[in-house]
Amino acid sequence: MKIGITGSRGFIGSHIADLMRTKKSVQIFSFDRPRQDMLDAAQLAAFVKGKDVIVHAAAVNRGTDTEVVAGTVVATHNLITAVLRLKKKPKIIFLSSVQAETDSLYGKAKLLSEAMLEDYARTYKAPVAVFRLANVFGEGCRPFYNSVVATFCYNLARGEKLAVNPSDKKFSFVYVKDVAALVAKEIGAKRAKPFFFKRIVPKQALTITELAALLTRFAKLPNARGLKSKFEKELFATCRSYAQ
Repeated sequence: MKIGITGSRGFIGSHIADLMRTKKSVQIFSFDRPRQDMLDAAQLAAFVKGKDVIVHAAAVNRGTDTEVVAGTVVATHNLITAVLRLKKKPKIIFLSSVQAETDSLYGKAKLLSEAMLEDYARTYKAPVAVFRLANVFGEGCRPFYNSVVATFCYNLARGEKLAVNPSDKKFSFVYVKDVAALVAKEIGAKRAKPFFFKRIVPKQALTITELAALLTRFAKLPNARGLKSKFEKELFATCRSYAQ
């Protein structure tokens, strides 16, 4: 099976690529900046050719309005256009975000990308799966970018106290290795309908104050013994990875 991954060097994409490389009879093909550009039609045409599955993990969530729209909406449009030229259309797995439920420009870009892919799937009876993910955390996530977990873990590893603005708002978090496993399962899934959508938002939610307290405690623990929940063990593993 030939699997193409856009953004395979990014946080989520790299975990997916690493997991898929452990599978037998799988070939991984990457599409990453700066060598490759999703605004380049010729590069995309060459990339999608002959693939069985395309995992679309690339996106731009920081920068100017033009950069965000181009890196998310235009990139997704170009991917669809490239696939439309193929006789045998690969399955597309798109990683969206709960930001699609907000009024942020990035959220609107993700929502529009979801809509374009749903229209493509229903119109051409081509397989598409969209996963709208809660806040993703885990080993290798860049601090001071778009993950509060990564930023807190990075600061704690350097002995810094966490600056927290108290708020009652709660957030759900999903572990990056669980996302990779979800995508790996979807790659082999056979579905009756061309379009599949799933919102991946765990019921367990924390305020930022509660998250900071958990991570501060975990930073002092020698090991994960005594931690009972899967979520706590995943947070501990993430926290420990920034101390290495």
